[in-house]
Amino acid sequence: MVQTADPPRDDRISSAGVMSRIAWCAFNDVTTHPLEELGASFLRLDGVVGTDSPTGLLLHTCHRVEWYEAEPMKSATAPLSIRLSRLIIGHEAAASRLARIAAGAMSLILGERFVFQQVHSAFDRLPAGHPLRPVGAEVLLLASQARRRFGLQARLDYRDLARTLLDASAIRPRNLVIVGGGMLAQAVAHELGDDRRVVVLTRSPKKLRRLLRAGAVKATVLRITELPDTVRDSGFDLVLATSGLTPQYRDHIARLADSAARSLVVDLCATPVLHDRTNYQHLHHPAVTDLIEDANRPAVEAARAASSWIENQYGGHS
Repeated sequence: MVQTADPPRDDRISSAGVMSRIAWCAFNDVTTHPLEELGASFLRLDGVVGTDSPTGLLLHTCHRVEWYEAEPMKSATAPLSIRLSRLIIGHEAAASRLARIAAGAMSLILGERFVFQQVHSAFDRLPAGHPLRPVGAEVLLLASQARRRFGLQARLDYRDLARTLLDASAIRPRNLVIVGGGMLAQAVAHELGDDRRVVVLTRSPKKLRRLLRAGAVKATVLRITELPDTVRDSGFDLVLATSGLTPQYRDHIARLADSAARSLVVDLCATPVLHDRTNYQHLHHPAVTDLIEDANRPAVEAARAASSWIENQYGGHS
């Protein structure tokens, strides 16, 4: 099963008393750029060196790129290939932001769980002894507590969104083709693997096969160029759940989308992969944004309450 759950319950701040502090953070997100512009700018992050910094942390999700730094600004800068336009100074304000992000209180889909795992993974990649590593335990615990305390859970998570959009189609082929190898692609495969024949196309099939097998996910994993003729001939829906969209990768996806056997395309990427295709729905599509807005409405108060509670843990800093 795809793991997107909160960590075990623990009401203690595990990094209490630790001197690890965030000096500052810089970021781009939906408050600084439109979603589509964000997605386009993130393409320039491919191959960037930044995750091996001795003092910094890179958080990169579909809707944000953020750099958290333990050293004062005069001593360190974010080694990123894009300019980060918003700046926060001080541990309390930066850690408060990070905990609210991890709780899903600042997500496009309020209360979604993938961002918690993305924050967890960002800290998990830091080596032992990294000055920011203990901060991860602090913010993730607060995020987990806030989610439980205020019942902050997405009514329609990303994998549920994919199912809802696919199920609404009048034509529903037996085959589902998913492009991607990360948490989202795995979750969609897990969600729909019992209903359809699922083929996941990715650049690293061997690793993904191990992950899906460990989670008992029913899916065939192949390289992006290896879609079986049997699937192509009998028809398929297409879900795009990938990142690092190089021109060559986009060309492969475009060929899949332009296949006569393709029915619906559901694009869950940060910026639309395709344009001017029939039966193509992206997160920016009005029908999709309306669906998300309706699903978010019951979670708005919980998200506000969770945010305020986290801010209060840091002396009201936001």
